[in-house]
Amino acid sequence: MSPDSSSSTVALPSVGVVPAERARPDMRLLGLLALGHMVIDINQGSLPAILPIVKDALNLSYAATGVIVLTANITSSMIQPLFGYLADKTARRWLLPLSVLLSSVGLAFTGLAPSYAAVLALVMVTGFGVAAYHPEGYRTATAVAGERKATGVSIFSTGGNVGIALGPPLMTALLIGFGPAGSLGMLVPGLLVTGLLVAVLPRLSAPPPAVARARANAAGARTMWAR
Repeated sequence: MSPDSSSSTVALPSVGVVPAERARPDMRLLGLLALGHMVIDINQGSLPAILPIVKDALNLSYAATGVIVLTANITSSMIQPLFGYLADKTARRWLLPLSVLLSSVGLAFTGLAPSYAAVLALVMVTGFGVAAYHPEGYRTATAVAGERKATGVSIFSTGGNVGIALGPPLMTALLIGFGPAGSLGMLVPGLLVTGLLVAVLPRLSAPPPAVARARANAAGARTMWAR
């Protein structure tokens, strides 16, 4: 029976084919996100190493020094669920480079802070950067990991673990070599990774290939001639 060209068409749902892109994580983007996580946690982990310098320079008591640690924990950890809530609402990829920049700038100038109030303000800036990066970073890592979500999260988490381990010895080496001004050395990795994240923002903000293809299939569902 020949098809009637005048008859209407009926849209059928596309066959559920899993595209190859979904199975393969984007290792370059995952590596960059893990690198950003490493820098973020280097900055977070470096604070204990710089506290003795700050305590002596500003003649702080142990109680005042403890308040610095408390401020860092509140801003970097306790407000993190707020950024997680925002990340669940909508993607804010621009937070990734901004948070790396904030955490690096805040920590870098802590060694040269002229007053106790300035130290607290800089620690808060660092903490906000740390808090903002983690939820958006995990969300983005799972987005670029395709179907291998656990692999993506593991790679991303490894960057942070390495950063926590590297932070204290790196900051100690800078302070021994250059004195309190050595904390400015933390700007180097921070600015570098910030620039790299800004460069890939269009790719990070684009929908994953699988999602883009699913949308295309939904918009142009296959048709057949009605009999």
